[in-house]
Amino acid sequence: MSRELCSLCGKPIAPHAHYLVRIDVLADPSMAPITAGELESVDFAAIINELLDEMGRMTAEELQDQVHRHFEFKICPSCQPRFLANPLGKPRVAGIAEN
Repeated sequence: MSRELCSLCGKPIAPHAHYLVRIDVLADPSMAPITAGELESVDFAAIINELLDEMGRMTAEELQDQVHRHFEFKICPSCQPRFLANPLGKPRVAGIAEN
């Protein structure tokens, strides 16, 4: 049986004593508002050709990254509260709060 390690601190994790962190990065599926007049003036063939040309210069991984990417990590009980407090790992700036 392989030993599990925390994805954050690297310490060994006892069997069945970890948290799963799942991250899905998805392209925004919503469309910008468009009027019927704007739709009539769009050259769809030119747009499709431009997209196909752009896609032809990209790897399969780069194309996949434009749509969806899934990550899964295991973290230990010690790291779980810190992760929940700052899931993006952004630097914290201490300062005087504005009222």
